[in-house]
This record gives sequence, structure tokens and C-alpha cells, in this order.
Amino acid sequence: MRYHIAAFAIAALLMGSVLAACGQDVAQGEKVATGPCVQCHSNLVTCSNLDKDASYWENTVNRMVSKGMDISDQEQEAVVEYLSGLEPGSSPICD
Repeated sequence: MRYHIAAFAIAALLMGSVLAACGQDVAQGEKVATGPCVQCHSNLVTCSNLDKDASYWENTVNRMVSKGMDISDQEQEAVVEYLSGLEPGSSPICD
């Protein structure tokens, strides 16, 4: 019985760490999408492409970085994950 309780406690801690990391990536991805991304174009440009997959967003972010968007590798990954996970019409991108 103690083994099951200990295993459950460890699993809960690990799951909490994963969820916290995912939450940070979403927050960072949103921050990039609503900050550096809209320095050169309207958020409606991004909104009109929310039906695209991660490959599309990775290529787009790489192209924007090559044009001078100054974000870290971690921010690039976060914004790709964030945008590829949004449904068309999602807030705050499409507001």
C-alpha cells in the first residue's frame, strides 16, 4: 500500500512539473505572438493563419527571424507551439 501511495505522489509531482512547464511555454508563446510578432504586421495576419500546423509556423518564425525579429531560440519554440495549438478565431490573437 505504501508503494502505491509513494508512486502516486511521485506521479503527481511529475505531472505538476509538466503542466507548469507547458503553462510557461503558452505564456511565453502568447507574449511573443502579441509582442514582437505585431511590431511589423497586424495580429490579423497571424489570426488568418491559425489553421496551420507546427511546420508552417516554424517556417514562418524562421523567416521572420531572418528578417530581423529578435527572439531567442526558446521563444521561437514557444511561439511555434503556441500558434500551432490555437483554433481559428482564438483570443487574444484574433481580437
